[in-house]
Order: sequence, then structure tokens, then C-alpha cells
Amino acid sequence: MSRHLKDIRPARHLIGLSSTSARNNQSIGTVYGRQALRRRSTESGHRQRHFISNNSRSFPQRARPVFSSASRCSTTYYETAKSITTARSSKSTKPKVAKPLPYDDSIEQGLVVTADSPADIDALADVAANDKIDKIYPTVLHEAKANMERLPNCVLLTRVGSFYELYFHQADEYAPLLNLRLAKKKTAQGPVSMAGFPFMHLDRYLKVLVQELQKYVAISEEFPNINARVGNANLGVAISDPAISELQGLEDSRSGKTNNMYIRKVCRIITPGTLIDEKFLDPTQNNYLLAVSWRERPQTDAQSNEIDGGDDERFHIGLAWLDFSTGDFQAQTSSSATILSDLARISPNEILLNKSMQSAQKIFRQIQDQQYFITYENFPEMGRSSEQSFDLSDDELQAERRKFLSAWAGHFDGEGFASGDLSRLEYDELCACNAVLHYVNKMLPGTNIKLQSPERRLPMDNMLIDANSLRALEIKKTLRDQLTSGSLLNTIKRTVTKSGTRLLADWLSSPTTSLVTIDQRHNLVQIFLNDKHLHEMVILYLKRTHDSSRAVQKLTLGRGNADDMLGLLQSIEYTAKLRTLIEGYLQSTAIEDPSVSESLRVLLERIIDLSDMERLISNAFDRDLVIRHLTAEEKKEAESLMYLEAKNDIDSFNSIVKAPKKKPQTRKGAPIETMEIMKRNASRTLSRLHKSLDECVTLRDGLERELRTLLGPTLDLRWSPSLGYYVHASGKDMARFEETETEHGNTTARCIVSRKNTRSYHLDKWTVIGNRIDSYKMLIRLEERKIFQSVRQSVLEHIANIRRNARVLDELDVVCSFATLARERKLVRPVLHNGIAHNVIGGRHPTVEYGLQERGISFVPNDCFLGSAERLWLITGPNMGGKSTFLRQNALISILAQAGSYVPANFAEIGIVDQIFTRVGSADNLYRDESTFMVEMLETANILKRATSRSFVIMDEIGRGTTPVEGLAVAYGCLHHLYYVNRSRTLFATHFHDLAEMIQNLPHAACYCTDLKEDENGGFYFMHKLRRGVNHRSHALHIAKLAGVPSGAIHVAERALYKLEKLHVGGGEEFQNPGDRESEVDGEVHEKVSKYDSAFAFGD
Repeated sequence: MSRHLKDIRPARHLIGLSSTSARNNQSIGTVYGRQALRRRSTESGHRQRHFISNNSRSFPQRARPVFSSASRCSTTYYETAKSITTARSSKSTKPKVAKPLPYDDSIEQGLVVTADSPADIDALADVAANDKIDKIYPTVLHEAKANMERLPNCVLLTRVGSFYELYFHQADEYAPLLNLRLAKKKTAQGPVSMAGFPFMHLDRYLKVLVQELQKYVAISEEFPNINARVGNANLGVAISDPAISELQGLEDSRSGKTNNMYIRKVCRIITPGTLIDEKFLDPTQNNYLLAVSWRERPQTDAQSNEIDGGDDERFHIGLAWLDFSTGDFQAQTSSSATILSDLARISPNEILLNKSMQSAQKIFRQIQDQQYFITYENFPEMGRSSEQSFDLSDDELQAERRKFLSAWAGHFDGEGFASGDLSRLEYDELCACNAVLHYVNKMLPGTNIKLQSPERRLPMDNMLIDANSLRALEIKKTLRDQLTSGSLLNTIKRTVTKSGTRLLADWLSSPTTSLVTIDQRHNLVQIFLNDKHLHEMVILYLKRTHDSSRAVQKLTLGRGNADDMLGLLQSIEYTAKLRTLIEGYLQSTAIEDPSVSESLRVLLERIIDLSDMERLISNAFDRDLVIRHLTAEEKKEAESLMYLEAKNDIDSFNSIVKAPKKKPQTRKGAPIETMEIMKRNASRTLSRLHKSLDECVTLRDGLERELRTLLGPTLDLRWSPSLGYYVHASGKDMARFEETETEHGNTTARCIVSRKNTRSYHLDKWTVIGNRIDSYKMLIRLEERKIFQSVRQSVLEHIANIRRNARVLDELDVVCSFATLARERKLVRPVLHNGIAHNVIGGRHPTVEYGLQERGISFVPNDCFLGSAERLWLITGPNMGGKSTFLRQNALISILAQAGSYVPANFAEIGIVDQIFTRVGSADNLYRDESTFMVEMLETANILKRATSRSFVIMDEIGRGTTPVEGLAVAYGCLHHLYYVNRSRTLFATHFHDLAEMIQNLPHAACYCTDLKEDENGGFYFMHKLRRGVNHRSHALHIAKLAGVPSGAIHVAERALYKLEKLHVGGGEEFQNPGDRESEVDGEVHEKVSKYDSAFAFGD
């Protein structure tokens, strides 16, 4: 061996770990960028003891692999390992052939997840680590190709060192889409396409693949192979991570003979509905995965498989939706008539449908048309056939619930069977929950999932807002641009926490119908509105809490870090302060209405004391060290991002110019950075290790001072990946250092690198001290991980209580938001009851009013009195006169009132609304071959079939998509049905003025209108104030002028209007005479004489 190689080889650790082992341990947990090239070189050439140096003069030419990029190390490994294996196995028998990997049932879209079993791990070891097989490709490519064949519809990202890489055709396809450089890797079978990016930028590329391209992404991670043999020794180390230890549990004797330093396995398949903590995940919105369970009751006389709106008893539908980022789990029953509305309210990011439904039913084809991300799955059986699942007795249903709980009890947060909603789930809901949990297990094999017990929602407990109404009322997004800006949610949002914003969106999309719940929310708003100091203090404390739901969910999945722990600690601390604040308020303040104070007391009783958890976390973690660690990581990531962006710019504009090379890494001290996050006294072992480390650091500092005093001030004790531990000297100190025999080990320093002005020397004493520092830092890191896992386990034991407190904080945030809004916008508390009244004085549209105020324009309020006396209002008036605004504002006032907010009015008395329906605007669906009028009639039919006497219906311009006479007839038919059959509270806007005369005999109907005023100069302005009566003019020409229609066209239209009014033109068929129709006489068609010929015989 070369003298230089022999000189720089580090000495063995005094604690029992080799330097090679210690350095390889750094890959456990966080993989540092500086380890990428070294890890590749270790994996590729460890048998020959090759070392890679930036100073090529220190090494023989044969020992220096040449790399054009980091990815070419695998080729070097393949050639070197294969040559060694061939030499060693010349006497061996026929090589073994690796058996194919076992895998789970296939998923539609090609999603197949490797089973987490010993046989699977053995097979993986055969494919990835057995160097006796004559592989077609190097190990990494062989694994990637096998995974791509098993997951044909997944984009495979393979972890190799500090990079995620794509290979083969996927690299060709996705490198341009991800703006990655496409490279070629030389193999025995020819060049292979490849592309990659640093592991720290995974979220950046997942956003493009999952959200924008809507692809399934399989993540193949790498794990240290503790059974790898290097020479005659195993690189076994103590690994505290149970997941890695389990993965490395290869008991087969052949596993101990593997030479690969790492093994790789698909650990997760990412879909839009299974996002956890990705940075592109919107913190203010839920990310739901929803499953639809469907059964059809056997019909002896069934003639068709199509679902009809009246077949709700025939078809049984269950829904279950899960936000995997928070653990929220809910379920409910649905019907063929309401499922689209339920989906619009939930807004799932991914929907699971049974494969058998793919083309069987009309309703599921309609779901496909809604542009949801749909995955087709073979739903697991619940143990009963479709025929047996109907008409279950109570005992049989209870047995199914117990069976479900026994299968999934370990996945819930310990609420128990009887205490949660599990004991009330229906069979269809159980099937949907079962499908969701099976799918999540496939996407994250081997992951310990902790979710909330499924919360059962009853449709009757919430106001149903159908899909059309959610869009037309612009509750979450605007109708035209599909943006949150301008929506009701964005206009009234005053929440200060992300989780509170998610709850506010849920309350607005499904307001409650419980008077008790509504009164409790209004009472809380009243308390905070009356006591400004209490209101401000609660908001101040809420601002300092963190998103506990998502933080604790990350911890359950093993993805949490110290920042999540500190965020959880801060939430617990300020929850306790909130509790103390509210207790003091209730004791010191006398509230006149006992029911108001009782609402706050009930909320206070729901807060659980977590002081033990607070002490546990605060005693373990050092806040300053954690903040310093996170700051360093953010800085490092930002620098890496800037480097990549600069490199991409260089590649884009000038492919000849190369990106600047990074300087070789050199650090004073030891190779392992000190990134402690725990307090030194977090455990006895940790305290003892820190004490030993301090002693070693003292020895190092003492050695450096002695060397500088004895030999010169330029001497530094340093470390680098290529040279190990060395002494750096410059100037005159170089000669003095070589000539002087030190007292440290009675050895003479040896020069290993010589330059013009500087030299590097090997000193045994510094190598020994440096190795000891290295070892102690590694042991400290492992001990901190052990403490972290212990604290994490304690947190998981209290996960149910943490989630309960988080829910209380969210509710406090929402009601405080309502109080802030009421103070800013002068809202009033509505009076709600179980009647059918809708009496609003001075009502305003919350979104339109806010937009007008920004432009300095006042909103014109209007009254509305619907109930037993007048339950139907027919509204006429000019275009732009405010009819649609009036309709929408009354629907929004009902929604706000039942959500728990104060309302924009001077007074409001509202009977509980069970459903809100709207038919406004115009649109077609050409893809489904549906015209504008057809879409209008479909929405109208849905309203007439489902509206009840407790519903609130707004309809605008029904019948406008056809001839005036036919449109008038359709409009009257709808009014007649709403009045006599549905008996709903209805606001009906129209331009068919004849409707006023047609309904004048209806005792509970009334006519109201808006108006337009003209001045002497031809100007006009709108009168948005409603008055009783009928406006027989729509003033369409004024609106045309306002829109900028050319004056010539306006002039012609005015003359045509004059003649039409003179002729009393009402519609085509109204003026048809049977004698005027075309008739055939002897095969000839006689031309029909039009009565408009003379009337419109004017020139240009």
C-alpha cells in the first residue's frame, strides 16, 4: 500500500468504533450534503480501500476513480465489485438467481406496494445486494427497473446518497417537465437516461408531479445495511431507530455476505389524498381522501341499472373521508340525489371508487365529470355478500362494528369503542371507512398510523347546501375565476390560526341545524364582543399557538422533528394560559344572562390539563439549540437552492460555461458537526457523554495552544473528508514543525500534502483526540434520538387529549373571528327558532358591501319578510338593478346565522333552514351534450324534487333559454310547484312581467321590484331599494349603452323596440294564425306573409 494511503488512514476509535463506522453512522437520520460523494465512493470502492482526494498528487493513478458527476460512482462500484467477485468465486458453483419480489394486490393505476415481510426483505436483499449475480445493470439501476416494472403508473424517485434520481424512460419524460438536466449513465447494456435533484428539494418537485401533473409518485428510500461485509469485518453499529433495525433484520445467512452498503425499498406512494407534511400543502385547507361505498338492493323487476333521483331506498351509499395530515376521520350516509352535493361540501383531493363502479352507474359517471382525482380500487370485503348486507339486525350490525374495530383498533387514538361514534356507524359507513384504511396502509406500508376515531355526521344535523349553491353563492371560491379572493370565506375570515381557518370553512359549507349549538356559538361571540380586553388577550394567546393537529400527526407517522415538539410545547403552554384567563374572567365578571356565561364554562371544561406533558417536553428540549439548528438548516437549504438556480441559469443561457466548483470541505475540529437539540441533563447518559466530550474538546484546545506556543501561531488542527485529521501550517512554521520532535506520543509529524506556502501533517495525537470527539458526538446524537423517541412515545399516549384541546382552540379562534367581524362591520345577533319565518330588516350582502366600501360606495340595504303570510316573493326590475344581489344576500344571511356568526342587518329573525337551493346564472356542459337551457332545467328539477317546507329557495330568470311564451309557461309551472307542493320560502326574480298577473290570486305570494330613474339629459341611475309592485320594463337598452354597444346599434334597437311595443309583440307562437302557416298545394310551398314586413320597413 502507498505510504501516503497508510499515513492518512485514521486510527481506531478508543471507544470501539472504527472511523469508517462512525462516518457511515452519519447517514442515519439526516443525510448531510457533504456525505453524498463520500458515501458513493464508500459504496463503490470500499473493498480496495480507495480514497478520493481533491489533491490528486497524493494518490497513485490507479486508486483515483474519475467522476464527471456524482452519479457515475455506481458504475465504478459495479465494475470493481464484479471483478473482485469473479476472482473470489472462480471455484464457486452456478450462481443463484434472485427470486422475484412478492407484492400486494394490484391497485388500479398500477399502484402496487411491496409487502413489509421478511420474505420481501430477503428478496430485496437478493436483488439489491447479492454481488454474485451477473447483473445486467448496476445495483441501483437493477432495483429501479424492478420497481418501475411493478409500479408502471408511478413516477419512481430513487434515493441515492443526497439525491433523488429518475432513470430510463421516466428520466426522458419528466426531466424537461421538472427542469432537470438529462444525463446518460454508461452501463454494459449501453447508456441509460438519468436525472436527479438534491433530497432537500423533494417537496418542490413533488408539487409539480402530484399537484400539477396529478401523478402517483413512489419513493424508494435507502437504508444502511448493517450486515454489509468490508474485508473480513462487518460494519455493524448500534442503530436506535426501530424502523431501520426492523428493515435490517435479515436473518438469512446470505444477508451477512452482502457487500452493498445500502439497501433500498419503496416506502411510500404519494397521491393527492395522502399528503402528510409536504411544504406545498395548504395549511388553511383540509386535504381529504374520500371513499364511496355503494350497494344496490336486489330488485326482482329491475329493468335498468341506472340510478334515478327517486331510487334512494334502492341504492345505499356510504362516505368516509380522512385528512391524513391532521388525522380527522369522518363518515356519513348519502344518497344518489345528494352525493354530488356532499362531495362539493367536502371538497376531497382524491376519491376512491370501487372498480366495479367504474362504468356501471350513471351517478358515478357524473362524479367523473366533476374533475375530481379518482382512483379505482378493489374494495376489501366486509365478510358479507351484497344480498346479506341488507336488513341486518341490531346484533348483526353490532357484530360488524366490533369486527371493524378489532381489525383497526391500533390505528385509532384510544377513544374506545363505546365512547366514540364507532358504535353508531352504519354498515355502508363501515365499508367506506374500511376502504380508506386499506388504501392508506398500501400507500404507507409498515407505518404506524394513529387517527381520530371516525366521527359520524348525520345529514339532518347540518344545513345541506348543494353543489350549485356552493358555487353560485361563492362561499369558498368565486364563480367566475375560481379564486378565494372575493369569496364569502375570504371576506369574513378574521381567524389567526391555520387550523381555525380550516374549521371556519367547514362551518360555512355545512352550517348546523341545532339551536343549542347555534346559541352557544352566538353566546361566545357576544361575550368577546362585549369584553374587548378578554377578546384581545384570547387572540394574542391564539396567535402564539401552533397547528397542533398537524404537528402531532407528523409525530405519529415518525416524521416529526424538534420544531414540531417545540410547537406542541408552546401550544400546551398557551392553552394553559387561556384556561387561566377564562377562569379568572368567569370568577370576576358578573354576566346578566346565565346562559351566556354557561356557554363559556362548557367550553372551558373541555380543555384538558397537560402540564405533565409540558414538563416532559420542556425538560428534554433546549429551545435555543433547536432554533439554532433550524436556522442553520434553513440557511443551508437556501444556499443550495440559490446554487441550483444559478447553475440552471448558466446551463440555460450558456451550456459551455460550467457551474463554479465547490471548494473542498475543510473544518476545524472533527468531521461530525455538533447539532445537539436536547438539554445536557435530559438523561444521565447524555450528561455523561457531554462531560466526556467537553474533556476531549479541552484536550484538543490544549494541544492546539501548545503547538502554537512551541512551533508557531499559524498551526491549526483540522479535518477534511480526504485527509482525515491533520495539522495545517504555513510560512516559517512549516520547517519548524518538521524539525521539532514533539512530546505528544514521541513521534515525528509526517507530511501528507505539500504546497508552495502551506503543508498538511499527520499527527497521531490529534488523530486519537479527533476520533474520540467524533465518537462522542455520534453517541450524543444517538442518545438524543433515543430521548426524542421516548418523548414522542409519551406524546402519542396523550394524543387524544392533545387533539381535543386543539379542537377547543380552533373553536375559540372562529368565534373570536366572528366577534372581530361583528365589531368591524356592525353586525347584529340573529334570532333563530324552529319556525319558517325569514324576517330581515336592513339586510346587506357581506361580500358586495365589502367590495363597494373599498371603492368608497355605500351599499343600499333591503328588507325581506318571508313566512306564513308571504312565503313567495316575485321580484322584477331592470338589469343591474340588484335583484340577484338581493336573492343571494338573504341566502348568505341564513348561512352565517346558522354557522354561528352575527349577520349583516339591523335585525334578523330566521327559522332554521334545512336546505338552501339556488338557480342563478347560465352555463352549458358541451362535454355532456347539455345546452344552457338543459343545464337550467336539470338544476330546476333537482330543486323541485328535493325542496321542503323548511328550505330556502332562490331562483333567477327561469325559462330565459327558450321562446318568451314557452319560457313564461315554464317559469309559471315552477312557481306553481314551489307554492303548492314544496311550500318553501322562495325568492323568484324574473323578466317575465306577466307572471305578476298570473299569481295575483295566490294569497301567500307578493310582488316586489327595483327601478331605474332617468334625468332630463338622458342620464340614468339605479334605485336598488325594493318596493312593492311590478316593474314592467327591464331597461335593457340603458344597460347596453352602459356596456359600450355602438350607438348605431342602439339607435336601431330603439326604433325596433318602439315598433314591437306598438304591435304588442309577445312571442313567436302568440302571433301565429293557423291560416298563415305554410301549406303544400300540388307540391309547391307558398311563401308566408309576415306581419313584421310593413312594421319594420324602415331604411338604414
